[in-house]
Formats: sequence, structure tokens, C-alpha cells
Amino acid sequence: MPVTYSHTSTRSAEIESTGGMVTAQHPLAVHAGLQALEHGGNAVDAAVTAAFAIGVLQPLWNGIGGGGLIVFHPAHGLPSAIDYGMQLPGLSTPDMYELEDAPAADAFSHSFSIPPVRGAANQQGYRSVSIPGTVAGLAKALELWGTISLREALNPAIEFAEEGFEVEGNFVLATVDRAEVLLQFPETAAIYFPDGRPLKIGDRLRQPDHAETLKKIAIDGADAFYCGETARLISDDMEANGGFLRVSDFEQYEPIVHERAETANYRGHQVSTVPGPCGGPTVLEILKILENFDMPATQRGSADWLHLQVEATRLAAIDRFSYMGAKELSGFPISSLADPAYTRTRAVQIDMSRRGEHGPGDPWRALGLDRPADFPAPAGLMSDRGTIHLSIVDRDRNAVALTQTNMGYSGVVNPGVGVMLNNAMGWACPVPGTVNSIVPLGRALNNMSPVIISRNGEVEHTVGGSGGRRIWPAIAQVVSNVIDYGMSMQEALDAPRIHVESDDPMVDARFDHTALSELASKGHRVLSAPELYLLWPFTEANGIGIDGGVMRSGIGPGNKPAVAGGL
Repeated sequence: MPVTYSHTSTRSAEIESTGGMVTAQHPLAVHAGLQALEHGGNAVDAAVTAAFAIGVLQPLWNGIGGGGLIVFHPAHGLPSAIDYGMQLPGLSTPDMYELEDAPAADAFSHSFSIPPVRGAANQQGYRSVSIPGTVAGLAKALELWGTISLREALNPAIEFAEEGFEVEGNFVLATVDRAEVLLQFPETAAIYFPDGRPLKIGDRLRQPDHAETLKKIAIDGADAFYCGETARLISDDMEANGGFLRVSDFEQYEPIVHERAETANYRGHQVSTVPGPCGGPTVLEILKILENFDMPATQRGSADWLHLQVEATRLAAIDRFSYMGAKELSGFPISSLADPAYTRTRAVQIDMSRRGEHGPGDPWRALGLDRPADFPAPAGLMSDRGTIHLSIVDRDRNAVALTQTNMGYSGVVNPGVGVMLNNAMGWACPVPGTVNSIVPLGRALNNMSPVIISRNGEVEHTVGGSGGRRIWPAIAQVVSNVIDYGMSMQEALDAPRIHVESDDPMVDARFDHTALSELASKGHRVLSAPELYLLWPFTEANGIGIDGGVMRSGIGPGNKPAVAGGL
């Protein structure tokens, strides 16, 4: 006889607003964004202000030492996007790391795991750092779509860095969790472990060098970071400690501006995200596969619903790891993975009675193209340990979805700079000859998936999340929840979730036991997610829905102190 237990869950209260709304993974970042709106700024002004602020407030997970993606949908017009992700250094090479003898291991994509590197050199320390993009990307967004100055956008971040702020439980847990990394570097230890001890909840974190770096940017713009003293200080420290970043890397960095965001129609709605090797195109492929099935008539949480979600995500994940990566010189058209002609060929491979044994699809054949004879081999992708997301809608219904990350963070803070640097070398596969192998000045495959949903040119939802490889499966489920099942954003984020990549699904314990048994009978090895709140195993997402002119917040469960604020 099945045994039933109660389940602990946390549900954020939904708030409503008509004058503008900000959701973010720190209350002070929300406050900074709302102040920008209250002073007459638009959604981009608020997003950039909040993004710089949260880089100070959540410095392990994001900041000006990392990068990100932004989607902007004006109230009247088409959505655009900026890719300001990290870029591999010019000195990097496909075989730059020595591999461990131990086999790769990943719970969800056994076939697409990255081999471990000796000493975890691609995950921590000086050799793990890629070229940061946040300053250039946020400055470009403000230049193209904002109304306030860069100095104005930076003021709250400078104040938080200079005056300090009280740290919360998630920050303390994060520093203790990776203390062995943070304590390796004197500059880092001095900030996060003053007097050799971790900060306690309620202690103030001050970052004076970080504040000075931000002040230079406020005065001289992005060039202060990429062409001035800051770039030289980072480069000198990198070279002295075996890192690969050089001044020339900073000088050549440019964010990628997409005048048109990557957009797919899903049941009469437009789902827009950032093009290129990120999580967004995989979200679109999952949705376009699901569009071949009558999801609204399929009971959410039933065995058939679970099976469709698992199989559609598995098919898209296999394509993701087979065709997307840093080797964009292969010329593969990533947007083709969400083309209806191609996704139909993937959908017909789903057998409703059993788990499929899937391989990569053939988008070239579906689109009438010739596959290059020398196309690289498939590759995996390491899981992120960082990332934050912001969602913003202003009073005029301009909307922003912005995701930023340090990937996981390297542990390195350079003397005189005060900024935690990314470890985005870990995004690239350390084995030569794959689609995601290391390419000098390439941009490796990442998981960020900011999304804006619209209909007939009017924004309906903006959403995104943090959580590494668990982002894109979750965002696809959230989009399906609001479109297929008419959920509010809060309901869509609260609903039980699954996570799957190429192999075994991890399922929320709140799903019906009978449905899970039926799913297992179809051949899926179902893994139960840990129920302990501190081990929340799914993406931490937030978003905003717009209904009849009213904005409604959505804050998903998680450990970061996410909150919504409205005017």
C-alpha cells in the first residue's frame, strides 16, 4: 500500500502593481530598482541599477567580474537582446588543462559529462577565469534603451559596497560551503573571512576596493574597466599567478547586441530569449516539441504529462549537447533547433508507452541543408554554482528579463580591484575536438535563460532563474504552465517540477505517487528530489505576469532571498 507523507513548501505572497514592478534575489536590489522607476526611469534603467546593485549584494554569484544576458521588450515594438557573457581568453587553447584519470560523473547527463580537470583548475583559481562582460553589457543596455546616466545607475551599488550591508543566511552558508576555495586567496579571505572567521548573519559586508572600482566606472564609463587601470591591475595579477587574462583581452571585449531577440511562437504566444549558445534556444526547442501534443488536454502531473515533459526535454538536451557550444565557427544555425519543421521530426520520436533511446536529431536534413563532414563531436557542460535573475516591468509596460552569473566563482579577488572573478572556463569542454571545446575568444555554452512572453506585441510575462543546468528545463515548464494551463506567474513557479537532461528524471515529491509509479512503468528510472528546504534541487526563478493592466509577482521557492516590489 502506498504511504503518503506531508511535504514542506514555501509560497511567496503574490503582490499587485500598476506603476511598475521589480523581482530579484535580494531585497535591497529590488529597492534600488524601484527607486529608479520611482524617479522616472524605465524598465532598463531599473534593471541596470538593480543588476549593478545585486553584483555587490550577491558578489559570489554575479557581478562585474562575470557576465550575463538581457532581453528587452518595449511596450511598442519588437524584443531585442544583449549577450554580455564571459569570453574565453585569447591565450586559451583546446588542450590547456590536464585531465584526471577518474571518469566523469553527472547525475542527469551521463552521456554528456565533462571530464574532470586535474586540480579543478578550470573551476577555481586564476586559470579558471574568463573575460568579464557585465560592465560592457549593462553600459550598452543603458546606452541603447535607458534614460539615466551610468553614474546614476551605479550609485546604489557604490553605496552598498562602501557602506556595507547586513548579510543573510544564504550568503553565510555559501561562504562556509566553499571556505577552502575562498581562503586560498589573501584578498578574498580579507573580505569574506575577516579575522579568519566567516561573517555571521547580520554582520556587515564592506567592499571598499569594489566601491572604488565602481566609482571609476561611474566617472569614465565602461572604458575604465576595459581600457584603464582596472584592466591592468587584473591582468598583472593574473599573469603573476598563472592566469590567462591580459589587457588585450579586455580591450577587445564587446557585448553582442541582437536587434531581434530569438523568438518562437507557442500556441499563439511569442516566447523571446537571447540567441546563441545559452539556455534560451533549448527552452524554445522543448516548447516547440511539446506544441505537437495537446498539452492543455493533458492533466498536469499525470503520468502522460510527466512522460511528455521528460521526453521533450531529453530530446532537446541531446541536441543541445550535440550542436551548441563555443565552436560557433562550425556555422551551425542554433535557431534551427526550434524550427517547426525540425521539432516535428523530434516529436514523432516520442512513444507515449515507453522511454525512448534517443540520439541527436538531424536539423540539416529537416531544413534541406547539407551537414558539414567535419562537424565537431558532442560535448557536455559543467553545472553552475552561481547566477541570479531579475524581472522588471515599468508603468508603460516596457519589460526586461536579465540573468547574470559568475558561473560559480573562481575565488580570486585581485588586489586593488575588490571584485570576485568568474570561473567561466568551466563552461567549455577541456577535451579538444568537440562542439564546446575551448576556442580562443570564444563563448562557451551557458545555461542562462531569460524569457519574455508576449501576444500581439504586448508583454504578458517575464521570467528567468538561477540554478545552472536546471534553469532551461524549469523555464520551459513555467512557460507551459502559464500558456497551456492558464496559471498566474506565482502559481506557475509554485507548481511541482521535474528536472531531466539526457537521462534520468528527478521529480518533486509533491507529484502523485500513482503517476510516478506509472512513469516508472514506462521505463524511466525516477529519482526523488531531496525534500529538505536547504537542499532545494530545482531552479530558483522569479518573474512578473501582466493581466488587464495589472502586474502580478511570482517568486519561486529557493535559498536566495528573492522578493518582489511594486509601485
